[in-house]
Amino acid sequence: MTKLAIVTGGTRGIGRAIVDALIADGHAVYFTYRSNPELADALERAHDGAARGFRVDGGDWNAVQAFADHVNAEAAVEVLVNNAGINDDALLIGRPFSRYWETLRINLGATMAFCHAFGEGMQSRRRGAIVNVSSIAARKPKTGNGAYGASKAAIERFTKTLALEMARFGVRVNAVAPGFVRSDLFERFLAAQDAAAFYRQIPMRKILEPEQVARAVLLLANGALETTGSVVDLGNGENISG
Repeated sequence: MTKLAIVTGGTRGIGRAIVDALIADGHAVYFTYRSNPELADALERAHDGAARGFRVDGGDWNAVQAFADHVNAEAAVEVLVNNAGINDDALLIGRPFSRYWETLRINLGATMAFCHAFGEGMQSRRRGAIVNVSSIAARKPKTGNGAYGASKAAIERFTKTLALEMARFGVRVNAVAPGFVRSDLFERFLAAQDAAAFYRQIPMRKILEPEQVARAVLLLANGALETTGSVVDLGNGENISG
């Protein structure tokens, strides 16, 4: 029987790679997105019915619950991957506080909301896997990255706490914490600086590809890596260098 997985923020980058990996592993995938229905349609077509997209604002808890009610009425969700998030670099002082709060609302709020909405069913069925996408920014401060880093640090603590709460029900809760990952945003970031100097600060002189992150998520999602309450660091040394 095909297992159903939910992937938030599934239309591009890491999220798209996770959708691809789960489907290749035999899952059906419902993915969420906030904008750009063209990308969602293209992803659905690429997988010929194995993927379905839903427009959901993860920061709107009522919208998340309505989505969960719709999905849970159709099928049992076996895997939840909380990938959706934003990274809007901004200094705390001199910028509207709303920019800070929006990052926390989307990154942390959505992760908690989706876990709340889908965790109850997993708990009652006494099986399931939740994988949250964090970042090395959770433990590596950078100027202008306070809201993003704080949101990811909170996600890691939330992951461990939820793992304790769900363990006796047979539900595994883990997180991955990637370093630099190739994306459109990363390419724009790299174009604005000395690329050679940037790569020199990474011990292995390279960055992650989205597919590499997706493979780690899959190990946690399908139980091949038997663990709960873990945060798995992914990177090429930037997670351990000063």
